[in-house]
Amino acid sequence: MCLLAVAGPAAGATGPGTAVAAPVDAELSAVAQQEDCFGPDTFEGVAGDTVEISTSCGGYLLVGGDRTVDSPSNRNFLDLLYVPGGGTTFTVNTRLLGTDRSAYSGGVVSYAQKYGPDTAPEDTSEFSGFRFVDEDGDEIAGTLAEFEGEVGITRLPRPVQPARYRLLAGANESLVLGDDGVPYLENPLDRSNLRLTTPSFEGDLERSVAPKGAADGEFTPATDRNRVAVGDRVRISGFSTAGFRGTLATIDGDGLDKLRTLLDYPEGVNVTVEHLNPGVNQETEQVTFDEANAQDLFVDVSDDEESFSMVIDTSGGTWFGQRSAPGDRFRVTFEFEGSANREYRFPSGSGLPGPFTARSEVEDRSEQYPYFDSDETTVESTTTFTVVEPRIEYSQDQLTDDGELIVGENGRYRLTGTTTYAPGTDVEIQLISRDGPPPTKITIDDVSIDADGTFRTPPVSFAELDPQYPVEAELFLRNRLVDRRPVVIAADPDNPAELRLLDATRNLTITEGERLGGLSATVGNDGVADGTGRVLLTVDGDRWGNRSVSVTPERNRSVAFDGARPSLPPGEYPYTVRLAGSDQSLSGSLVIEPRATPEPTATPEPDTAQPPTATPEDTPQSPPTATATDTPGTTNTTAANGSAPSEAESGSLIGGLVSYVTSVAPYTLGSMVFVVVAYVVARAAVARRGGSDAS
Repeated sequence: MCLLAVAGPAAGATGPGTAVAAPVDAELSAVAQQEDCFGPDTFEGVAGDTVEISTSCGGYLLVGGDRTVDSPSNRNFLDLLYVPGGGTTFTVNTRLLGTDRSAYSGGVVSYAQKYGPDTAPEDTSEFSGFRFVDEDGDEIAGTLAEFEGEVGITRLPRPVQPARYRLLAGANESLVLGDDGVPYLENPLDRSNLRLTTPSFEGDLERSVAPKGAADGEFTPATDRNRVAVGDRVRISGFSTAGFRGTLATIDGDGLDKLRTLLDYPEGVNVTVEHLNPGVNQETEQVTFDEANAQDLFVDVSDDEESFSMVIDTSGGTWFGQRSAPGDRFRVTFEFEGSANREYRFPSGSGLPGPFTARSEVEDRSEQYPYFDSDETTVESTTTFTVVEPRIEYSQDQLTDDGELIVGENGRYRLTGTTTYAPGTDVEIQLISRDGPPPTKITIDDVSIDADGTFRTPPVSFAELDPQYPVEAELFLRNRLVDRRPVVIAADPDNPAELRLLDATRNLTITEGERLGGLSATVGNDGVADGTGRVLLTVDGDRWGNRSVSVTPERNRSVAFDGARPSLPPGEYPYTVRLAGSDQSLSGSLVIEPRATPEPTATPEPDTAQPPTATPEDTPQSPPTATATDTPGTTNTTAANGSAPSEAESGSLIGGLVSYVTSVAPYTLGSMVFVVVAYVVARAAVARRGGSDAS
């Protein structure tokens, strides 16, 4: 009978926590090549996943046995397998190695997992006759557990870790412990390796949407978009199964059952859906999977895939629809949990541990991910999506202000718009005329929706529609009428307003500096939609006016350039009124006349011969005139050398002064006051000379 052995770690292999195994001696190496039991020299997989192994040799396999340091190594374990027939291809669930659950398929039997390592070989069916000996052939153990004790292997503290493990094929039923501490089979036939790598968690979660349908239905077409309309489906993909594919393989049920069970296991794997905006002063809410069903939440888990995905039906009344509304934002998080200075640990005890019975170090807390070392912490990936209101609308440039749909009378035109529905949604548009019976009907059923939310029809001819009859457009979404509106037929749907420059002032005369309030233009609308245009005014080649005008269909409107004031000298200038964006223009002539020069105000010349006539209020009162009184015994005398001035003399003095003042001062109130004051001063001077100015 051929013997096969799997021992790990492989000789010469090193890794964290793994010592170098002693090399197989030269005699053993020579014998190991007598048979070709394995094709490749290495079978490789991710720790915690499943690995497929093929052998052409039936018989036995030894699992484990490489000697490490004296203390138990969490990468060191040993088992003995029975392979039926003349060889087979089988799967190894590496997450179950060293536990009390069978890790092998294809009829392969584990000594330790089926019978327990404390069972003697004679008490088994497949391993009866096995002996555990030293190199001298002396029996050193009666059970596999005793032999493991001789090798230095104890109960695994945690799942088998990434490393390289030997695969050995032998030719008899003796398991030998070499002097170097490494077990081997007598007369080995061939060897290979089982290499387990460390799980990696590269990449983020991905999100896509698809039209309404069953969650477990075909998800096509899938579009990368962060908005999902109520009723559509959203798929979250990229949940890497690295390191727990073996765990999933042990769980019965559909994908949702597998996910629920996985989250219940203390594997450090977590999936959450959080409501990010539940309301004012409310904390983020977590949406649980407890009440979900496979029709509302489809979890696609395939054994041969490196990741799984989940599809959520957002329709009202579903598991998710009852927990969401338009405007709600959600975050999906995928975590491999870990805490510093902690490792996944099996509970202490005797015998093989259960595979999913981690010892809890913190109450109500999942253990660290099984393949994290003590210095590794949580790794996560996330994505978000927002639930939005279902909506589909025509483009605004294809609608009148009253919401009528504009189509072309001639040629072929596309109808366009925007929608929140997923690409691939069934959309149909019908245009129905009242010219019947039977009515003319145009059906457009190949409406496409782009990833950015725009929809468009192929080019369509609407020539069958008679503008003389009313037409309605009906829009169907998944065979349900969601929009109905009137249709207007335009000669040019790209310019449905059809503005025309009808008239303008042809000649205008203004005075220099005046505004052009008398210059106006009239714009008409021959189209089917309200239109807004700009009327431009140029005078002598320069822009002097720019007016906006809005005109309803079959109406006209005038605008004046009363805000324009050209700073041009007097003269005659050509001007042009033009409708912006078109070749329509009208011309005229502008005459600017000079401003009239105002007549200067005449100032009267003062009369220097007579003083100004003073009013009683302006003329100071003269003192009473002194009268000579005869006094007895008294005689009036005068200076010997002088005589009193005559009236003519005094009048001449005052008149000359007044004449001088009035000749140099205009007749104003101020000058009148000045004249009066001068007059008083002159009279005082006459009085000092002994005369009088009284008449």
